[in-house]
Amino acid sequence: MTSEVLAPGIPGLTAADVEEIISRQNEPAWLAERRREAWRLYESMELPDPGDEEWRRTNLREMTFAAARPVQLDQSAATTSSKVVVSDLASAARERPELIQRHLHSSVRPDEWKFVALNAALWSGGRFVHVPRGVEATVPLQLTTAGLNTGSAAFPRTLIVAEAESRVHIIDDSASAGGGFISAVTEIIVGDGAHVEYYDINRWGDGVLNFKTVRAVLGRDAEFTALTAGIGSKLTKMRLDVEMPEPGARTQLLGVTFGSGKQHFDYNTLQNHHGHHTISDLQFKSALTDEASLVWYGITRINHGASASEANQTSRNLLLSDHAKAAPIPILEIEAYDVAKCSHGATAGPVEETELFYLESRGVPKDVAEHMLVEGFFADVIARIPDAALRERVLDAVLVKAGGRLESITWDEVLSA
Repeated sequence: MTSEVLAPGIPGLTAADVEEIISRQNEPAWLAERRREAWRLYESMELPDPGDEEWRRTNLREMTFAAARPVQLDQSAATTSSKVVVSDLASAARERPELIQRHLHSSVRPDEWKFVALNAALWSGGRFVHVPRGVEATVPLQLTTAGLNTGSAAFPRTLIVAEAESRVHIIDDSASAGGGFISAVTEIIVGDGAHVEYYDINRWGDGVLNFKTVRAVLGRDAEFTALTAGIGSKLTKMRLDVEMPEPGARTQLLGVTFGSGKQHFDYNTLQNHHGHHTISDLQFKSALTDEASLVWYGITRINHGASASEANQTSRNLLLSDHAKAAPIPILEIEAYDVAKCSHGATAGPVEETELFYLESRGVPKDVAEHMLVEGFFADVIARIPDAALRERVLDAVLVKAGGRLESITWDEVLSA
């Protein structure tokens, strides 16, 4: 049985679920009250207006959801650094209350929209990563999330705090075999002079409805790189925002997506420049086949006072079938009068016929030639990942949708095909 998703909310979820989580996790009073207030917000808020530019291509009011029950996902973390603190967020709220109270909800507020409020009310377990001042973690920190089943709803919450002059690479890998509903939030605090790389790999099952907000706030001269790899889910609606309130901050946002079947990916990005001499660069690429669709709505905002800032955003989309669709929408909002550079570009189209002809004329079968072009299409974005092992991992994860990497095909096999 399904029900249209209108206020007060998703069938099967109640205020009793909030109280059960508070009791089970033995939460401090301040956190319990935050949860209850988030639930009140959730119940009072409507879904986004389908006429809103960010939502008119993914209209939640036309969607139906099965009645759901909240579950705590299987979440784990692995690090080789003894100086990096990694724990579940619920324990950290009891053991490090001042740090959690200061940063939790500081960048992603429960009142932003309905499903963010739902996450603030119903997250359980959660993850907390704290990199103390000056600590450099040389090996990537691995976060994994799994265990979602059809008929369940989960609310992953991650808080990452990297203090001044620290350095950390984080791989956040999510996967499941079945369906379900996800509303996830990741808050990232990047201190002055810190360097954080965050790689989000979405390998959710074909039936998953995946809503996720990732937002980073950068200090003076901080550096932040984020990559989102869209592979799984039935629907993904993701926000990826970077706030640069301090001078000298630098941001790189990368996206690689391979959609098939009737998958729908909807990305909203924000490069928000406030500090002077801040730099941001966005490079998103997608390959879409069958009836898959993608929307990218990206805003670069250079506020008054962000003098000498630089910004770029580029979205390239490869359509591998007549029914695949891509809608890249770049937006520039410039209020500063002395910007160093600000540019954008977006394309959507099929495989270049001259490139395909070149390969086929040299004996490469059409399907192999298309595969080669897809792999080459993603290469320049993935090449920006500084860690070689992670580059290979991301490329493998994306290209599994296209039948795997081409290393398994020899030249003799190509000629005999």
